[in-house]
Amino acid sequence: MSFTSFADGTRWSDVYTSAACAFLAGTAMFTADFALTLRLQTEGYGGFAIAALIIAATLPLVVLSPVTGRLADRFDSRALMALSGLLQAASIIAMAFTDNLIALYGLVILNACGTAVNQPVVSALVPVMARRDDLPHAVAMVQTGTLIGFASGPAIAGFVIGAHSSGAALMLAAGCALLRVLFCLDIRTRRGGIRRDLTATAAKAKAAWRLKGDRLLTAMVFGLSAVIAAMCAVNVLSVFLVREVYDASESTYGLIKACWTIGMVAGAWIAAALIRRLDRDVQLAWMLMACLAGVGLMCVGQGLPLFSVLLMVPLNLIGGIFNAGENSALGIALARRVPEAFRGRANAAVNGRVNAAQLIGFLLGGAMSTVMDVQTAFVAVGLVSILIVLACLPVIRRAARADETDGGTPADRPAEAPAKRALAGAAALGVVPLHRG
Repeated sequence: MSFTSFADGTRWSDVYTSAACAFLAGTAMFTADFALTLRLQTEGYGGFAIAALIIAATLPLVVLSPVTGRLADRFDSRALMALSGLLQAASIIAMAFTDNLIALYGLVILNACGTAVNQPVVSALVPVMARRDDLPHAVAMVQTGTLIGFASGPAIAGFVIGAHSSGAALMLAAGCALLRVLFCLDIRTRRGGIRRDLTATAAKAKAAWRLKGDRLLTAMVFGLSAVIAAMCAVNVLSVFLVREVYDASESTYGLIKACWTIGMVAGAWIAAALIRRLDRDVQLAWMLMACLAGVGLMCVGQGLPLFSVLLMVPLNLIGGIFNAGENSALGIALARRVPEAFRGRANAAVNGRVNAAQLIGFLLGGAMSTVMDVQTAFVAVGLVSILIVLACLPVIRRAARADETDGGTPADRPAEAPAKRALAGAAALGVVPLHRG
C-alpha cells in the first residue's frame, strides 16, 4: 500500500475525523486512568500502588518509542490506528473483570502500548492531510479534540462511578476506544507501507537523517524535555499548594486544574494564528523558548504569597496558553525539518524523551517534598526553567547560523536529490501534540 497525500488542498474531512479520534482517544485514556485510580484508593491501596499505576501507564511510551516510530513509517497508518484501538479496547474491558493487582498493572501496560503505537502514527499523518497554509489550523483542531478528551475523561469517570461503578466507567472507556477504531477507518489519507513513489536516490538521501544530527531541533527538544521534568515535579505538589497552603476546597482545586487545560485549548488557536506568520525555523525555536520561559514565570507566580487562591486561576490559564504554544512550535519545526519518510520515528523519539522527562519529574517531585516547602519548590522550579531557556539560547543562535551557511533546513537543502526536495515541500509539515496538563 503506497501512501496517499493531498498536496493540492487540505482534506478537511480527514482533519475533522482525526480531531474526533483524538477526542475519543483522550476520553478513553483518562476515563480508564481516573477509574483505576479511584478503584485502588477505594480498595485501600496506598500511594505506592497508585504511583506504580502511573509508571506502568507511562513507561511503555518511553521504552517502545524507537520501535513504534519505525512501525509508523513502515506500515499502513490506517491499520496501525485500528489495531492500537482494538488493543486498548480489549485491555480496558479486561480491567473490569480482574481483581488481581499484578494483572491490572499488566493490562495498564498493554493499554499504554496501544497509545505508544497510535501517537507517532497520528502525529506523522496530520501533515499529509493539510497544505502548508492550513496546517496550523489543522493542528489546532486535532489538539483541541485531544484536550477536550483529556478534560472530559475524569468528569465522565466520576459521574459514572458515582451513579454505577468503576466497572461501568471502564466499559464506557472501552466503548470510546472501539468508536475510535470505526472513525479511523473513515480517514482516507494514508501513509506508511510500500512507498512506490519514492525513488532510490531520495530514499538513500533520507537514510542519513538523525534527530541528533539537527542541532536546532536537538536544542528545542532538550529545552522542552528539561522544563517538562521540572514542571512535572511541581505538578505532584500542586494539590498540597491549593489544599494545604491556601486551605481551599476540592472544587476549587478542580477549577484551578481545569483552567490549565482551558488555557491550552485557547493557546492552540492563538499559536495557529501566530505560526502562519513565521516562515523561518529559528523563529519557531524562539517561540518555543519564549513559551517555556512564560511557563516558568507562571510557576514562580504560583509560588509567591498570593492574597487569594483564586489568583491561581489566571496564572493557570496563561500557563496553559504558553503550554499549547510550545507544543505547536516544536511540532511545526519537526514537520518542516524532518523528511516525510522519517517523521514517525522523529515524533516517537521526541515523545519518548518527553515521557521520560515526565517520569523523572515525578521522582523529583517526591524528593523535593521532603527537603523544601511547597511554595519554595514552585519558585525554585520556575527559576530553573528560565535558566534552562537561557542556556539553550546560544545553542539555537549557533544552529541558526549553521542552517544559513548550509543553505536551508536539513529537509530541503539544495545539495540533496530533487525528488527528496519535492516530497518535503509537498508534505513535510506536521505537529507533535505533547500534552502534559
